[in-house]
Amino acid sequence: MNEVFNFKQKGITFLGGGLVQNKDLVVAMKLAPNLIVADGAADIAIRNNVIPYAAIGDMDSISKEFFNQNPSVKKMEILEQDSTDFEKCLRKVNAKFAIAIGFLGARLDHELAAFNAIASHNKYPVLLIGEEDVIFSCPDILKLYLPIGTRVSLFPLTNISVSTEGLYWNLYNEKLSPLERIGTSNISSNHQVNVKIDNQGLLVILPKLFISNVLDAILG
Repeated sequence: MNEVFNFKQKGITFLGGGLVQNKDLVVAMKLAPNLIVADGAADIAIRNNVIPYAAIGDMDSISKEFFNQNPSVKKMEILEQDSTDFEKCLRKVNAKFAIAIGFLGARLDHELAAFNAIASHNKYPVLLIGEEDVIFSCPDILKLYLPIGTRVSLFPLTNISVSTEGLYWNLYNEKLSPLERIGTSNISSNHQVNVKIDNQGLLVILPKLFISNVLDAILG
């Protein structure tokens, strides 16, 4: 199936079946008003009084009545089981950026799969929103503006050389690795935080209060 939903000049909100706070969905849809749901999250959208643009996935957990009651919602059924519904969403949507809600806070294996998905995805920036945090894959060069004293965590999913400026504990072309040294619970010591990496696969984790700051940084 080669069909793709195109929103190249717009932001997309992806909704999953995990923990969803209505206030997060409201914030996300103000920034990215086009909603695409992963399979059974369609029912979560309706409970939050939002009708999605489309539903993507293997359709194994969506209610039978959903499409009959919401005929305007586009359906993209993908039956292969080699990827998660979140990965299917990322693969079948082109967008300027995406905000993903409901992919954290439930099953741990689903959370790990979501981290892997955003780290390996490189078509457009994706922000994962959790109960406390916003998480995204670091670009090669990141310039981020934050209040001094903001928690900044860097978590590698592979071996990566990292240099930073503007953190309390800076790194100087030092290797981070998931099995050795990681970079969690650092603190911004300057209003501008710079991160430079030599390889894809570094997750940046911040308080979700700074979603707009992240978008400003990664969209330029």
